[in-house]
Amino acid sequence: MSTLSDYRKVSNIETLEWELIEEESAGQTGNTWWYNLSYDDETGEGSYLYKMDPGTKSKAHLHEGPEEFFILEGDLTDPDGYTYKKGDFVQLSSGSSHYSTTSSGCTTVVTHRGKYIYTEK
Repeated sequence: MSTLSDYRKVSNIETLEWELIEEESAGQTGNTWWYNLSYDDETGEGSYLYKMDPGTKSKAHLHEGPEEFFILEGDLTDPDGYTYKKGDFVQLSSGSSHYSTTSSGCTTVVTHRGKYIYTEK
């Protein structure tokens, strides 16, 4: 008979091995990292941790499904000038298109319920 521990996965932000996904490039001064919690590339559903160094800009992208994220630390600014801060929980509807920047760096928990498409290279 299976026990609860057979179904459990625990990730601790203090001991994660972050994966570099975007290196510093022209026009930005930092790197972007992620840690996959439950995200499935095929369905575009699940959650991951996302970390941006100070001065970083994410690639512009379009969401085919809703996106939700929680700011664990730092700040994150969308192209309309709205800045999210530590403790903010954000819901973006399906069809939203954006990129984000951060002046101080940030760490977020992101959940997607559908794929996203990069709209810039």
